[in-house]
Amino acid sequence: MRFIRSIRFWRTFHLWLSILLSLQLLAWFGSGLVMSILPIDEVRGEHLRAPVPAMQWSEALLSPAELSQQSGINAGLISLKQRGAAPVYQLDQADQSHYYNAVTGNLLQALSEPEVRTLAQQGYQGAGTLKTATLLTELPLEARGLSAPVWQVQFTDSDNTVFYVDPMLGQVLRVRTDKWRLFDFVWMLHIMDYEERDDFNHTLLIASSALAFMFTLSGLVLLVLTLRRKTLRPH
Repeated sequence: MRFIRSIRFWRTFHLWLSILLSLQLLAWFGSGLVMSILPIDEVRGEHLRAPVPAMQWSEALLSPAELSQQSGINAGLISLKQRGAAPVYQLDQADQSHYYNAVTGNLLQALSEPEVRTLAQQGYQGAGTLKTATLLTELPLEARGLSAPVWQVQFTDSDNTVFYVDPMLGQVLRVRTDKWRLFDFVWMLHIMDYEERDDFNHTLLIASSALAFMFTLSGLVLLVLTLRRKTLRPH
């Protein structure tokens, strides 16, 4: 117990913790600095999104009740959506969703590539031009959280912008740029999830945080013991 209360013990303990944690502390502080510098709206690509056009619901010829009667689907399972400026009804039944044009009442099919290109270009207000549009059945890590299939639309701008577009409604689900990719990388370092980059409740992070807490605590104890020693030292 006397050794544990000694300055030598706490110095050694603090030193070994600093060796164990040095790289991770650097990653935590460095990633936190980068994330605080990057404007979050630019990370999310909000500056590249054009305003969503207002829906023309006044032109709708079919009410939800009429569509429910026509399709045989409960009106409570109908939600309001839009494709471009066109009002759309989404009808959910079992594991399937059906989409109807609210103006014509026609059942909508998945968008074609030219239609996706048109809607993506309308939703883009950057300085580049549309490069490619690809329907993905397997999604990259930067599109995690989405469900395939999804259109990946790439633009030729300085941000290397990519839109991930809904194949039925043409809505931009995600915007990915180099700023987002940098943010995502330092976020990975910050939460120490090197695979999915979403989990901050895993064992490695908890253990490292506990060690960091002990490192800080040992430093405080060492400071108190050092000050106490200087105070008690005869002049």
